[in-house]
Amino acid sequence: MVASQKVIKKHKESVKILRNLKKKQNVKLKSKIKLVKVSKKKLKQKGSTNLKTVQVNTSENENSLKDIKSISEKINKGIKKKTDSIKKKTDSIRKLTHRQSQKESTSESKSVLHTESKDHVDKKKLKNEASKQRFGKKCSTKVNTQNNKESTSHSNIILKTTKLQKQKKVTSDNDQINTDYLNLNDISREHILQCINAIFHLTEEQLSKNALFDDESQPMFMQVTCIKVPKTPQRCMRILLPYSLVSTKDEVALFVCDLQRGRRKDYEPTIEHYENLLHKHGCTRVKSIIPLNQVKTEYDQYELKRKLVGSYDYFLVDGKIAGHLSHLLGRDFYKKRKLPTSVKMHSKNLKSEVEYALRHTVMQVHSFGDTHVVQIGHTSMKKKEILENILATCNYLSKHYPGGWANIRSVRIKTTTSVALPIYTTLKNKSLVDVPVVQPKRPKAYKNVSGELTTRSGFTSVTVTPEGNIMVEKKEKIKK
Repeated sequence: MVASQKVIKKHKESVKILRNLKKKQNVKLKSKIKLVKVSKKKLKQKGSTNLKTVQVNTSENENSLKDIKSISEKINKGIKKKTDSIKKKTDSIRKLTHRQSQKESTSESKSVLHTESKDHVDKKKLKNEASKQRFGKKCSTKVNTQNNKESTSHSNIILKTTKLQKQKKVTSDNDQINTDYLNLNDISREHILQCINAIFHLTEEQLSKNALFDDESQPMFMQVTCIKVPKTPQRCMRILLPYSLVSTKDEVALFVCDLQRGRRKDYEPTIEHYENLLHKHGCTRVKSIIPLNQVKTEYDQYELKRKLVGSYDYFLVDGKIAGHLSHLLGRDFYKKRKLPTSVKMHSKNLKSEVEYALRHTVMQVHSFGDTHVVQIGHTSMKKKEILENILATCNYLSKHYPGGWANIRSVRIKTTTSVALPIYTTLKNKSLVDVPVVQPKRPKAYKNVSGELTTRSGFTSVTVTPEGNIMVEKKEKIKK
């Protein structure tokens, strides 16, 4: 029993302790709930105040914008009113000056009449008119000074604008000219000389390995690449150089017309005739003479033509047979750039004519690719001579190359075995350059021929084109 009473007491005490703890927890929770409610109220109050301030700020901004707009409108209205008033004043001043000029002219005519008729006019009237004229002149001088000031300011503005427009036009024209034609300042001579020295050094190294070819000279070429491939027929450009490419060791052949026509005729007398002619004028460059009959009989096969191309370094032709000889020689002359240059054999100074022809170099222009090659010298020439030849070819290409200098992307120097060294390069955009189109040269008789048909009844006209096309047109009879 005693044990049971102790247990009951302990149980009661534990229940009291639990109740006290629950009370304390409830009090803490209530206090926390109150704090949360208070914080929520404060946050709401703060949010409302912030919103009010934002609304106030937005309203103030809207009011300021409205004020700015109204002020700007007022300013614009004031400017318009001022401009209108200035225009009205200028118009009124012009009218006044016109009227006063008319009055002055009339008054001057009246004064002339009065001077002629002095007996009919009194002295008082003359004095009044003179005073009126003076007063009018004073007013006109004031108005004229104002007009002159305005006119001078206006004229100065016009002059400035015209000058600026002219300067813009001049600059645009200069830009076009500079792109179309070569400016020699763009190409540096020092750089070209460095490239030439490098090529000479490379050729010397290559020749030192091959001791058999120490004395031989290698040709030097200029490689030109275009921006856009031109649409041109296949043709040759002959460029005049300041220094000839022909050396003393090179062999030159001359094609000559026959003295007697016919395949069975002997061509030895023609060779003797032209040898005597060259000896008379002192021409020592030409080594052999080839008549046209010899070309037809002895060099009619393909292999013989190849041997003829390899046996000589340069070829010349009499101007009379230059057109007939091109189809007889074949394509090997064209491939190896050994097409003959024409010479006037009947000129008085034949020696200078031959030397002038040997100074030309040939450039083949085509539309198969973007690179074209020209020979500008050889390794046995002096370096300064090669430099002058390069500059002369560049100057010629700037004027006669399809598309001009604006269509040239780069220029390089090379030999048959060396690397191509660049002299000039541009990074121009392709869209700035148009595709150059070169039409073929036609003879004078290459025209449409028109006439009337007599076989058909009625008025009919016929036109025949050079290509062989026939066009018939009917003409109606005129009714009487």
